Amino acid sequence: MVMPLYLWRHLTVAEEKRKPRRKALILLVIFFLGIAVSVFFKSPLSKVRSVQVTGNSQVSADEILKASAVQIGMNWWQVKADQIDKQVESQIPLIQKADVAVKFPGNVVIAVAEKSVAAVLIHQGVYYRLLTDGTVYDKMKSLTGTSLPLLVSDRSFPVEIGKQIPDADVQKFCQQVVNINRTLLDQFSYFQIQNGNLWSAWTVDDFEIRYPPGDLSTTLSIYDKFWKQQLAKDNKPPGIIYIYGADEAWYEKRASAPAKKE
Repeated sequence: MVMPLYLWRHLTVAEEKRKPRRKALILLVIFFLGIAVSVFFKSPLSKVRSVQVTGNSQVSADEILKASAVQIGMNWWQVKADQIDKQVESQIPLIQKADVAVKFPGNVVIAVAEKSVAAVLIHQGVYYRLLTDGTVYDKMKSLTGTSLPLLVSDRSFPVEIGKQIPDADVQKFCQQVVNINRTLLDQFSYFQIQNGNLWSAWTVDDFEIRYPPGDLSTTLSIYDKFWKQQLAKDNKPPGIIYIYGADEAWYEKRASAPAKKE
């Protein structure tokens, strides 16, 4: 059926009249939305009302809050998760990760993951506590009261609090030693990273274990399960045990007095 010309013209005119109304309606909606958004950001609902820190045990919540710069009363849209994560990690070496979540209305939660203190580095007569990634956490006045593994190194490298030790072997040692059973570690007085291809581990009985850098846990377990009993059985004097693997290890009598840690 063909629409009459006069009717088609009538509908076209009506449609043209509706277009300005639609545009006006859209502009009106945008206008009121803008007002609503403006009112919201100026209202208490857009403000940070509480800040909670979770996951911390070695670092106080106040220290983490200070590093994050999140304050009660600031607009929650100013809370930038990535920026806060970087701030907290850079200012507090013990923090490995800081995840930030903003929950309506205005509740901020900072969930942190902490690094562990792995060992004490004895370097040029000074004691430093190292984290699992080899970062220097702080300086110690003495070894009194510490139960952490002791690491001695005669290598030359800068040591700066808050910075990672620029030595791959020191970093590797810190990563490995935190995974070793505490009872096993208690059998050793200190560990030594020297120039050369071998590391050393000194037992409380003055035996020195020399081994290539690698799986520290496996090396110490081989000593504990096999060599410790055998040395006691044979009544061997303190000497050097070379351990390259379960089937490649031997004992040598020490020709001179053992070296002492700094």
